[in-house]
Amino acid sequence: MAVVNDPDDESRGYSTELVPRPTTDLALRTAGPVRTAAGVVWVAVSAVSEVTAWGLGTAVGITGTVVRGSMTGRPTRDVLAEAGEQVRDSVRRVLGIPAAAEEPSASPGTPSLRERGAELLRRSASVHDGDDDHPAFARILTELAPDEARILRHLYLDGAQPSLDVRTGRAPSSGASRMPMGFTMIGEEAALRFPDRTDIYLTNLRRLGLADWLREPLDNPTRYQLLESQHEIRKLLKRGGFGTKVFYRSIALTGFGTDFVRTCLPVPPLDQAL
Repeated sequence: MAVVNDPDDESRGYSTELVPRPTTDLALRTAGPVRTAAGVVWVAVSAVSEVTAWGLGTAVGITGTVVRGSMTGRPTRDVLAEAGEQVRDSVRRVLGIPAAAEEPSASPGTPSLRERGAELLRRSASVHDGDDDHPAFARILTELAPDEARILRHLYLDGAQPSLDVRTGRAPSSGASRMPMGFTMIGEEAALRFPDRTDIYLTNLRRLGLADWLREPLDNPTRYQLLESQHEIRKLLKRGGFGTKVFYRSIALTGFGTDFVRTCLPVPPLDQAL
């Protein structure tokens, strides 16, 4: 019996395969999201693993630092400071931030300290270099109180000023003691706005190298009479009792301070002031 093929059956294009094979586009569309999801999961797992390992390593290192510091008897403040620095270093390494010591230095155009020193020596040997003012004068002006400028002018115009150093003998309760030193009349004679701060002002002037306490007394002893007659000093001498000693001192400008006043303050030349 002959089998006649229907033309319509051939045109339909039926496949003889038992299971239809998926097309290429369908396979790509199906596999793309799966592969992407798998990649995301792998990246997340890797990141968590690295962070976990870093956290465990940092914790172990910090714990060892604290334990070793405690066993050696170091102060708690020092141990905690070292542990905190270790944490900051670990975070910088993870984030890729360079440490402070690894930061780029100054620009190449900035001279080094040795080069600056060599430049000073070169300028000192040059006959054409101008005679500039001392470079510290500008900074010192920013560290002076208005009353301190009045003290400098007073010491410049009137010269060294008297000062008394009072020391008591043996007291009933506490052995030899030294009473407040440096009694002066500078606060009143210089017409300071805050004369009660004279000791602070003089301390700052000494720190800046502008004025100094001298162990030598003034040539004129009568200049101490007004200072000795002050009520505070007389009361102190009376309370000190037997063994109290009075040392005659003086306060004057240093050579550096004299040059500073002559350069920075509106005062006449020293020969005219005297």
